[in-house]
Amino acid sequence: MTKTERNKTINKLVYKYAESLGYEVDMSEIDVTFIPESGRMDDCIEYRRSSHSVAAYNWACAKTLEDEKLIDDYITNLQLHNDLAFMRWWVL
Repeated sequence: MTKTERNKTINKLVYKYAESLGYEVDMSEIDVTFIPESGRMDDCIEYRRSSHSVAAYNWACAKTLEDEKLIDDYITNLQLHNDLAFMRWWVL
């Protein structure tokens, strides 16, 4: 698996994980925004595809801040995971 394929696989897994937490995935050319069911922009989580990092406003609700931490931990686990075939299996 090339670096580009690896990055695309991580991104797809992160999108699926955010959706499982109840967020809608809104993609632009550079970044991705995870929008909560409430639709409040203050409670959105920004995801940077290139660096695989997330950020939420400090004043976001407690659930958003908890979800930001969950997504960040999930990304860390994906990046540390050595079995890339396993990652590819989860995308399918």
